[in-house]
Amino acid sequence: MLIDSVDWIGPDADTFRADWSGQVRPGLVERIAQLDERGRELDQHAEEQDEVSAGGEPPGAATPAPVDALPAGAALPAGDVPVVDVADLQLMAASIPPLASTAHAVSAADASIAIGESALAFPDSGMELSPPETDSTITVDGNHELAPSVDDEPFGLDADGAPLALAADTAYEVGDHGTYYTDGEGRITYVEAAGGGKEMNPNLREVFPEATYHVNDSTFYRTDELGRTEHMYVPDVIVDREMSRSQSIQSKIAERWDMAGDGSSEPVEFNAGHVLARQLGGIREEINYTRQWDEVNQARSGQDTIYTYESMMADGISEDGSSYSYETLVTWGEEQPEGVGPAQGSEPWEYVPSGYDVRIHENGEQIVDQHLPNYPDGARFPG
Repeated sequence: MLIDSVDWIGPDADTFRADWSGQVRPGLVERIAQLDERGRELDQHAEEQDEVSAGGEPPGAATPAPVDALPAGAALPAGDVPVVDVADLQLMAASIPPLASTAHAVSAADASIAIGESALAFPDSGMELSPPETDSTITVDGNHELAPSVDDEPFGLDADGAPLALAADTAYEVGDHGTYYTDGEGRITYVEAAGGGKEMNPNLREVFPEATYHVNDSTFYRTDELGRTEHMYVPDVIVDREMSRSQSIQSKIAERWDMAGDGSSEPVEFNAGHVLARQLGGIREEINYTRQWDEVNQARSGQDTIYTYESMMADGISEDGSSYSYETLVTWGEEQPEGVGPAQGSEPWEYVPSGYDVRIHENGEQIVDQHLPNYPDGARFPG
């Protein structure tokens, strides 16, 4: 957060920062959303006024008078626009990014700037922080020829899992499945979707290669050419311990192999590791899993692990009101278990990463810059 970067210490500074984190910042976010909604309502009223002026009928009840038609000195009806203290706005204006002019008002880049952070730590993955521009939008309802035949069938893939031919530079709105954006060649490269609920989203279970997924308006995933998750970014981490768990997915991903590491042949345990922890809003669909060495996934080793980092953020948010951004690059090495590879048509989650690079910012300041290997030094998979 930019406020925390100011060189100001003392009781007054501590009180101010506590008020900002606990009251002002959450209230400001809510006010922005309310003002944005009010703006949409006024746009709609203006359109209805234009229809009446052109001789048409407004769609519904009488259109409320526009703001400039109110009597001089009259106030808007209570509750329409929240009262905002001018001094508060002046103080906080420099910390708030301008709203975009498109429907996607606040992107991850905006959120990242708002907490005092610069660009992505791993930009080479191709992750995009906002949807691409499109020429048209197609609504895929239940009667559309491209509609999945059943709810648990993914959109945009044929029976063999191959991508369908779609229109170029088009947004496909597919109800609960999400919104899918194609590039100039008709290939889906960006997906907005919801996951982690009571019913799993099939398009977060069978994913497109080389695509960015923006999930639950909070988390970004980038897949590689094999559909494996290689980059995860959360610009503003939340705590959500109500997310659902999938025991069946975890059991099919977890595995162990006898790996000749430091002269022994003791089995090495790989968990179904969340790329983003469930307690931090991580979903239960396959896009959020990799085969993760238990020494990295858990806290038994006494070393810093993904688990300890996730617990640190959850505690910092819940107990101190801290803000965090969280970014992980997954490295996929050539070393893989026997029978796992492109020639075998392996599922993305069947591969084993060679390591994870983790970056964490707390209140705008980087506190973690760490590489975590995903198996013992010198270990080799059998075969």
